[in-house]
Amino acid sequence: MSSSSGARDALNPLDRARVENDPRWAAVQRILASPGFLKSARLSAFLIYVCECAILGRVDEVSEQHVGIHVFERPPDYNASEDNIVRSHARLLRRKLDEYYAEEGRQEAIRIQVPKGAYLPVFGTVSDPEPEAPPEVAPPVRRRPALRWWAAGVLVLAVVGYAVYRWTTPSRPQMLVRQFWGQVFNADRPTMVVSSDTALVLFEGYTRSSVALSEYLARDFWQKFPPQPDIQGNWISGLRDRPFTNNVDLSFCWRLARQPSIDFRRAVVRPSRELGMADLKGANAVLIGARRANPWVELFDQKNNFQGLFTEELRDYIQNRAPHGSELPVYRWSRVEGATHSYALIEFNRGLTSNEHVLILSGLNTPGTEGAADFLLNPSTLGRFLETITLSDDRVPHFELLLGVDNINVTAPRAEVVAYRVQKD
Repeated sequence: MSSSSGARDALNPLDRARVENDPRWAAVQRILASPGFLKSARLSAFLIYVCECAILGRVDEVSEQHVGIHVFERPPDYNASEDNIVRSHARLLRRKLDEYYAEEGRQEAIRIQVPKGAYLPVFGTVSDPEPEAPPEVAPPVRRRPALRWWAAGVLVLAVVGYAVYRWTTPSRPQMLVRQFWGQVFNADRPTMVVSSDTALVLFEGYTRSSVALSEYLARDFWQKFPPQPDIQGNWISGLRDRPFTNNVDLSFCWRLARQPSIDFRRAVVRPSRELGMADLKGANAVLIGARRANPWVELFDQKNNFQGLFTEELRDYIQNRAPHGSELPVYRWSRVEGATHSYALIEFNRGLTSNEHVLILSGLNTPGTEGAADFLLNPSTLGRFLETITLSDDRVPHFELLLGVDNINVTAPRAEVVAYRVQKD
């Protein structure tokens, strides 16, 4: 009967019997069966965990660190001071309990409270009004068995209903993934999916130059650089006439279109060289590549803390404009004995106005971009990150995410979170 999501171990038979035979546990089950808690699997798991610990006297296990590990699947060494998921859900839990006792639970004799600044629940009682004497023709002793069976039936239905809910209702990370993609791809406006310009990167490499967005839009940057003695003129002409892109971008577009949580019907896939400023007005956008490969990124990441840049000295690198703690000011990719360690950015910004959203995906090299794409299109990894930064289920906030990507020989790139920022909209 008693279980919770996450890494929480199942209770042994003796502890389970202690919990289920405690009258306070019946009060917990009635709360879990209420509409407010049926809609939130995480809050239900939170309440189950702290109430089980309280009934069993495991006071030392009701701490922010323990709740984060057992309810929200955080690793044992996670930093609770940087990850506020337990504190934010505790506030929601207190509010839901208040709403329950103000509505369907107003007749409850046992009241459960989670005091502010703590996670150990307090079980209180409310004095019931003096009942009227029952008529002698219906002695209470004959009604007790029927009442017990009725209460047992209600409890069984509540438990079964909760179990069905847990099996059929998406978890909070899954709901946040749907919410996120619903903000990027929705029926209200089109979404421009813009691939990078590989021919532009080759041109910049040949001419040892960088092309700003203003020059890119003017379309005359090809004539502004004198011919190089070691480069044939027809090479430059070929790059100018053919807006090449790469297989990584095309694969990412194909995978986007196949995601079950994405409505791709109003999406338009377009090379960056064929995009115009008018295309972005009133539209969401997914930009693939850093500024050097996709100059349109310049429109949206100038105020970001993390930026993918390029210089002749550092080559491709990610700048951290305001490092926190042990963060580095600059991140560059490296290769040691066949293993590549790279970095990538996933940035979720405002569009040209407050109504549009822009998603930017870029890596320092091909493994970096592939690792970032895998992270973004994996509901598990994306969902855990979104749960960390999202306080309200109504909207995923804008954010910047720096990923470290490891790639050993032919293995698939593996991305891990290095740092992130949540933007103040």
